[in-house]
Amino acid sequence: MRKNRKLINKLVSVIVFLLMAFLLASFNSFSAERDLNKEQKLGKKLSEDIEKKYEVIEDLNQNSLINEIGNKLARNSELKKMNYHFKILNIEGPNAFSIPGGYIYVTYDLFDYVQSDDELAGILAHEIAHVIHNHALKQTRDNTKFTLLTILGALLTGEPNVAVLGKLTTITFLNQYSREYEEEADLTAINLLIKAGYNSVGFLTFLERLYTREMFKPEVNLGIFQTHPETENRINYVRNKLIEKGIDIDRRVTTDYLKVDIKYTYEESFCNAAIYIDNTTILNLTFPIGHELYPKTVETAKNLDKFLSIDLASYEINILVKGTTSTLLIRNNKIISLDDSETTFINKSSREVLKETQDKIKQALWEFKLNLPFNIK
Repeated sequence: MRKNRKLINKLVSVIVFLLMAFLLASFNSFSAERDLNKEQKLGKKLSEDIEKKYEVIEDLNQNSLINEIGNKLARNSELKKMNYHFKILNIEGPNAFSIPGGYIYVTYDLFDYVQSDDELAGILAHEIAHVIHNHALKQTRDNTKFTLLTILGALLTGEPNVAVLGKLTTITFLNQYSREYEEEADLTAINLLIKAGYNSVGFLTFLERLYTREMFKPEVNLGIFQTHPETENRINYVRNKLIEKGIDIDRRVTTDYLKVDIKYTYEESFCNAAIYIDNTTILNLTFPIGHELYPKTVETAKNLDKFLSIDLASYEINILVKGTTSTLLIRNNKIISLDDSETTFINKSSREVLKETQDKIKQALWEFKLNLPFNIK
């Protein structure tokens, strides 16, 4: 019995050793297949062809922005020896793509779709992730069954293999990656954003908003988004990863959603303060110039911006009335308190004024949510 146990233990040890040797050999084989110098030579060659076909836009502000964000992300990646190049192309529609060698392109139209640096960082992080994992060449390998070194060799010759070049161009330019590679790029992007100090919720909000456009405006050229399979599934696992990492999903931080604004107009000795959520006026107050209501309206706008949330439910917006004073509450946080004496200038009680505000906030939330074809969680 003991001999059998010893024999089994020996067999287990041999199997474990062989397995480790196999994994090490596989890792070394993969590492040996990657040649960053050749990748960067190929990238330079491909970039020259791309830039002959499409105009490179030199916009000082936008180029400065993508270089600043892109290089900050690159410094936090594990692929330190890759030299990255970030450029803007004059191609219709919001798009972004990367080619081997660290060349990352975004279209000029993309800047009309992003609502914050965090969203732009999410897009660039996704493309950097494709470079980190060598997805373009791996996908070409998967599609042609050639090795990575063979593909590089074929493409770096004076007359590159047309079929292989065509497959690589289609993969990179149209973002035709497998589901496995897309998910790897998405999840790597989240880690990159966190390491670089960007709000990774921006990547989620960008995906969600493009999904909205796909649902309601299918005729719009969505470039980067249109060719990505099962975007709803991507949104779900990106959101789940953020939750897993303990990241607060506050979409208003990375977007212009439910933007709070305040405007003042003056007539003779009176001031009118109007507070807006997007284009909906939710509070109108008129009072004498120099009245204490002026700083109160400023504070109200700040409170509203702080506690407003796109997942806010109607029952979480309440009014508390005590005597002649009424208080508007959002999730039990005070937004503003008004006394009847402060609303006499508009011939309404404080309760009437704040009831209108309560209804207007609900209306603004309802109109906003009508445009979102995904579940807010």
